[in-house]
Amino acid sequence: MPTATTPTRNASLDALRVLSLLGIVSLHVAGGGFAGMKPIGFVVDELSRFAVPVFFILSAYFWKAEELASPLRLTRRLAWRVLVPFVLWVAITMVWRMVTQPGYQPDLSPASLVFIAWTGEPAFHLWFLPALVVGAALVATSGKYFGWVFTLGLALFLFVLGTTLGSYARLLSGESFPFWLDRNGLLFAPIFLVVGVLLRRYRDRIAALSIPAVLAAAALFAALQVVEGYFVVGRYPMGHDYSLATLGYGTAVAILFMRLELRGSWWSLLGRATFTAYLVHLLILGLIVDHVTRYSPLVIILTLTASLAIGVVWQAAVAALRRKRVGGAATQRGTS
Repeated sequence: MPTATTPTRNASLDALRVLSLLGIVSLHVAGGGFAGMKPIGFVVDELSRFAVPVFFILSAYFWKAEELASPLRLTRRLAWRVLVPFVLWVAITMVWRMVTQPGYQPDLSPASLVFIAWTGEPAFHLWFLPALVVGAALVATSGKYFGWVFTLGLALFLFVLGTTLGSYARLLSGESFPFWLDRNGLLFAPIFLVVGVLLRRYRDRIAALSIPAVLAAAALFAALQVVEGYFVVGRYPMGHDYSLATLGYGTAVAILFMRLELRGSWWSLLGRATFTAYLVHLLILGLIVDHVTRYSPLVIILTLTASLAIGVVWQAAVAALRRKRVGGAATQRGTS
């Protein structure tokens, strides 16, 4: 588990990454409908809503102190790490649609490109990546210049504002607003990024928490997520993203895995593969639904397995290429 001296990659947090990927796959499958099992699909969707918050929390948990002291440096690193794959995969998705959907022509007008950059559309699941960069820039800048108490308060305010504009909008006003207005790096991401920073800062206190107590908290917030979703769901096909329950749910699940002491190098192998698996899973899901079976629990298993397999192969190929380059450079130095 993470301690004051070991806030590095570990099996428990890699297992959490895999579980979160499972959650993302599950909510996308449940959103497509579970045939005649709509109530089950609703519950599966709601119980999967810890996943994206956890990915935000884990990203911020591993931010280095020197990066927090230089928000521009942090933002630049994250942008290079995630926006290059973002642009590439949006382009791949557009090409795939043009091939598989006769008559489809992407709108590349300036306004449409701005919308794509903000939301990931047509690869809508990629909204997480620009949200991570925008949220990181906001949180790191605020933390450096205004302190973390102020930043926590600001993030909570933005989250409540997002809740009002998002899941609770129809209940409170009878109106629904576009998803891009609240599900982004301004209103959704900051609170979970702040939580990640604070969990690392106070990891010694986390290490003293009782695992049964944390497990009970996660179960309680999971139940609240489902109950709350029953009253506010409507805009999305199944579940909802915003609520106090979502905040507590994602945080409790993250803390739970920070307290566990899992072992096994395979978790590291799979954990490293989750980013690539996240990029490709929606395409894999579409192929499975079109050619193998309709939306069902089986689709979750098949999509997760295939996506992780692609991620593992990609990571192995990248590692082999790096070894080849290092070996070539060493040989060149030895002969010079």
